[in-house]
Amino acid sequence: MTLNKTIAALTLLVLISGFLIYKVYIVPSVMSAANRNTENNAASYKVLKSQNIIVGKDIDQGYYDIKALDSEAEFFGDKMHKNAVLHARPFYLNAKMSIKGKFEFKPSEFKKAMKKNQKIIMKDPGHYVVGTEIPAGNYMLSRTTDKVRVFVDIKDETQAESLQTIQWEIDEKVKKPIVIELKMGYNVYIDKTGKDGYISNEGDLILEVNDQESN
Repeated sequence: MTLNKTIAALTLLVLISGFLIYKVYIVPSVMSAANRNTENNAASYKVLKSQNIIVGKDIDQGYYDIKALDSEAEFFGDKMHKNAVLHARPFYLNAKMSIKGKFEFKPSEFKKAMKKNQKIIMKDPGHYVVGTEIPAGNYMLSRTTDKVRVFVDIKDETQAESLQTIQWEIDEKVKKPIVIELKMGYNVYIDKTGKDGYISNEGDLILEVNDQESN
């Protein structure tokens, strides 16, 4: 083997070793609210059909936007109609889960939530982080329809217990918005379920700014 070929082979070996070290040791350490961004997201695009999944074997660790491609699909026990989406679902190394039907697993991009007339519009159920997708501040939380069940869970990643939970049932008349305080790094989980028991992307949650903190 010539000197140039030897150098090329060693360079390739170093690159492969560095990539494996990154995937095995570095990536698991950055799956937190503080490092949750598009650049650190090690997820890779996949389309998978009915099967049991092991993270690290069948799919990479990371954050995924999960989209149902079949009319009656099921992700880890949650039933989803075609085109329904779960936002930023975390997949941790060695975790196990099952799917029925066909799904698109797309690496999440953590963009700012849509804003309209000083109101933040939250459409897709899933996981959001304050400071990345939602600005920190005080808000009034309301919904645009009572035809879906809504569950919201707010946590500080450093604590196991929830700081605040909100639950609105189908057809429940909510007399006034709920006051919530969102601080940098808080995790906000949103679940919306239709009358048929399927995950729903119908109806929006509205965060109306109330004495919002500056970023």
